[in-house]
Amino acid sequence: MRFKLFSLVSLSLLLGACALSPQQVTINPTLEPSKSNIGEGRTLYLEVVDNRGKEAIGSRGGLYKDTSLITPANDLADAILAASTRKFREMGFVVQTMPLASADIRIVVDTLSYRDPEKSSVGFEVELESLLRVEATQNGDSYTGRYQVKNTKTYATVPGRDRNEEMINETLSAALQRLFSDPKLLAFTLR
Repeated sequence: MRFKLFSLVSLSLLLGACALSPQQVTINPTLEPSKSNIGEGRTLYLEVVDNRGKEAIGSRGGLYKDTSLITPANDLADAILAASTRKFREMGFVVQTMPLASADIRIVVDTLSYRDPEKSSVGFEVELESLLRVEATQNGDSYTGRYQVKNTKTYATVPGRDRNEEMINETLSAALQRLFSDPKLLAFTLR
């Protein structure tokens, strides 16, 4: 009888350990400080659109993948808009709240994903991806660009919320940094 009870308790603990709880991560991309004032007071209208098909960034995996989701704790588009506005202002641009400025810039989030941690020979492997697109218009001309970053990280155990938040923000920040480092986009805004 004791053995059955012990086995039942052990089995329930084992199954519970395979279940991972959902997580909410705060989206807070960071960008390198600007080294120049190239905007020189030119006006921009800036918009960010979240074009992803679902709210979840990904799943933590485990026994119940469909419920161990990672979702943003704040609005993804608003977080990117705030970081981008600060960056453009650091670069000397005046960011307006209405379209038809010197240049209108739309940043589109096509992908922000976290692939389930899979057990590998050295630990758990996580794949992250961020894909941003920019659509800029000015005086009847247009410019489009794509900025993609893929990262693979390996950990001894399944990453916790803080580490997942850090990895997601690193990947998103790297894609956003590529956007701001695009010489063709910068040249387009300075026409």
